Amino acid sequence: MSTTIPTSNGQNISNAVNVLRETYKNLNLLFSELDRIGEKEGFISITPRFLRWKSDSDYDGWLTTNFIKLYQVEKDPNLKHLPNLKDGFIYGIEVELEGEEDYPTISLTRYQFDYSQWQKTPAISDHWVFSDPFRVKKFFNISNDNGIWTSKPLEKGRGRYWGIQCAVSMDIPLLAITSPEDISTNIFQKLENLPLVSV
Repeated sequence: MSTTIPTSNGQNISNAVNVLRETYKNLNLLFSELDRIGEKEGFISITPRFLRWKSDSDYDGWLTTNFIKLYQVEKDPNLKHLPNLKDGFIYGIEVELEGEEDYPTISLTRYQFDYSQWQKTPAISDHWVFSDPFRVKKFFNISNDNGIWTSKPLEKGRGRYWGIQCAVSMDIPLLAITSPEDISTNIFQKLENLPLVSV
């Protein structure tokens, strides 16, 4: 009995790691397809690598479960002070492996910023700027209307979050994306069709 339990537990740990490794492999394929199909749909990636939160001191930060890719519309004009960015909306595709009711989701988000406060292109560690607007009520007024989430910064949050003016978002199941056609219609077309929000 004493030898069976540790062996079983050890197998469970190894199996969990293998499942996670396969999940990361599939996510890597998804991110590559997002860039490829996004380009066909008129979007350009402004984050070649996904944004994420990591921490050595907090064990929750040892495991990456949230990934954000950022895009802009290619035809929008360049920002004068940051020519690598466009003077238009930023579109976020956020994969959350621990989604609502423990079901993995993709959040499709359109952000509107006052770029006069920007001094650089978003880096991997700037994940919080794009993740927090729908999570941190201390700095945002967050509402949901029939599955469409809206976030507007409180006064104390506007400067902290790079001049954000508003964000609008919707969620879809991660496992609903199974083909390039799904990426085109259920991700990029839905991003384009998110409702406009007054700031």
